[in-house]
Amino acid sequence: MGNAYDFIIVGAGPAGCLLACRLASELKSDRILLIEAGGENKDTEHQGFGDRNFTLATATGFNWGYKTVPQEHLGQREVDYSRGKGLGGSTAINFCVWTRGPSSDYDRWAQIVDDDTWSWPKIEKVPPPSREYERYVDLGDKVSGAHGEVEIGFPKQWDPDFGNYLDDTQYDGYPRALDINSGNPIGLGVLQSSIANGNRVTAATALLSNAPENLTVLTGQVVEKVICDGQKIMGVATGSETILARKEVILSAGALDTPKILLLSGIGSKPELEKLDITCTKDLPGVGKNLHDRLFMELVTVRKPGTPHRTSYLPSSPENLDEARKQWAQDETGPFSEFFLPQMIGYIKSKSLVESQEFKSLDSEVQAALQAKTSPHLELISHILSPSVASPEQYLAGAVSFMSLQSSGTVALRSKDSSDAPVVDPKFLDAAFDKRVAIEAVREALKFLNSPSLKKDHVRFAAEPKSLSDKDILAFVSKTATSMWHMCGTVAMGKPHALDACVDTDFRVLGLEGLRVVDMSVAPFLP
Repeated sequence: MGNAYDFIIVGAGPAGCLLACRLASELKSDRILLIEAGGENKDTEHQGFGDRNFTLATATGFNWGYKTVPQEHLGQREVDYSRGKGLGGSTAINFCVWTRGPSSDYDRWAQIVDDDTWSWPKIEKVPPPSREYERYVDLGDKVSGAHGEVEIGFPKQWDPDFGNYLDDTQYDGYPRALDINSGNPIGLGVLQSSIANGNRVTAATALLSNAPENLTVLTGQVVEKVICDGQKIMGVATGSETILARKEVILSAGALDTPKILLLSGIGSKPELEKLDITCTKDLPGVGKNLHDRLFMELVTVRKPGTPHRTSYLPSSPENLDEARKQWAQDETGPFSEFFLPQMIGYIKSKSLVESQEFKSLDSEVQAALQAKTSPHLELISHILSPSVASPEQYLAGAVSFMSLQSSGTVALRSKDSSDAPVVDPKFLDAAFDKRVAIEAVREALKFLNSPSLKKDHVRFAAEPKSLSDKDILAFVSKTATSMWHMCGTVAMGKPHALDACVDTDFRVLGLEGLRVVDMSVAPFLP
């Protein structure tokens, strides 16, 4: 391998894989290098759609295994901060949920950075589900696509009685969202998944399988820093070599490792870098700041025998799990086909949240954004697998996610040693408004699970707050809530003279030549 390329892209997650292939296809005379710290991730054993719930827990080499610092408002717990490692990045370990977010978030992004390029885009069509379930999904003909590399769709076989479940929840007063990715996700609908032929679609399987000849993919190489000559970026340094970039270095290592690389390179807050004896190349105070993320928690009802449910026997023993995995690999039947199928997903607005004093205390622009017609305040997902119910009880498990959180945290260096994990502090629930979001979200989720159509088969809650008081709900959240792994914002895009802006609307790092960031680090808020 030569030691110089035209473009060097660091990190083979979704942004890195896509950009590498597009650059190589459009610039056929240029040499493109995609560097990934992890391996090739060719292990197909854990890539079945039904196996998505166990990838994080059982597969080795897929996960950086980061933890947060103890979180004050979560019982001083160190929260799991999983990040995908290897080709495909976090698309190799996530839960295959395909969501674009509300149109109002894209418009808000465009307003913050003063560039209409970021307003709600026109997107093509996703393949529809089988005819039997067409009444639950209407993908329209404007905002979805059928010709992109990442295959999105619905399983051929749906969970028993799933349609009746959706019908009943609509009768209980919850609106139906026929396409959660239409730009207006408000209501309950059918979750769209990044799956094809029963298997997970990762950024690597979708984009690198037929990579252009002028694209080189290098795995197992950790980029320690970018090489600077004054304000010009010359290349990158790995643990074993220096690789030069004739044109640009592009970082796509994710919202934790991209700021880490920048800080190790001397790009960040000068006073903080000097404390670690790192020479400051560019004083850019916003690097590693503005970390945003979401919390979610599980709520589980034990069900009457014979009613639609989940079972928990699969994770009860490695033998059961291995047997189910083999059966799925052989003919796509068995427990994986029965208990790992479509989920309900819902995006709900909360009147009580908007009427709260915490909401009224927010900045007027934030209030307006959260009251936009398409902006949800919480997310509900049902029909998930739960480890909290003892076998052989039957149950229906759901998750509630707290949206629109206002707390922001930091990603910092532990030392100048590149092998040290970053110090991550999302400051979960630090803002008073976030506590109110959690309280109202849990109340809404419990209301949903206690709705007439679901309560008729309800035996008991496997876990719930002692009462619906603010204090008891927050105590319950403190013990059980965890990250959704939607980290973003740590190298935020902004107007050139904004205090914490790090990149412009073309992804260029401010004040430097030949360096861009293209991952979710650049999001100015969590869409």
